[in-house]
Amino acid sequence: MNIKKYMKEHESYIKEQLLLKADKQHWDKLKEKHERMTKDMKHERLIHLIVTFAFGVLLLITTAIVLIKPSLQVFILMGLFFIMLVPYIIHYFFLEKTIQRWYKLMDDIEKK
Repeated sequence: MNIKKYMKEHESYIKEQLLLKADKQHWDKLKEKHERMTKDMKHERLIHLIVTFAFGVLLLITTAIVLIKPSLQVFILMGLFFIMLVPYIIHYFFLEKTIQRWYKLMDDIEKK
């Protein structure tokens, strides 16, 4: 599953729905759906935060080992942790920004 595409599609759907004139029942269903999606994505964000933190800690540990006792194998391992950490940071910030935009969308739904 492409989570970025999934989240962007949901956000587009909510924005389209906000342009409609509808009854209270429609807004209640939309709010319920958006709350469920937000909850699911907050869970996704938490998992990515934990994994990002773990890779950061592993990177720091391997960096300390390389500084204390240089070794080609540990240096390569440190490089791999760094290579893995960068995409996780980028993806985590995408999730964070998207959830923050979704909070604003929830406010807009509640106003309807």
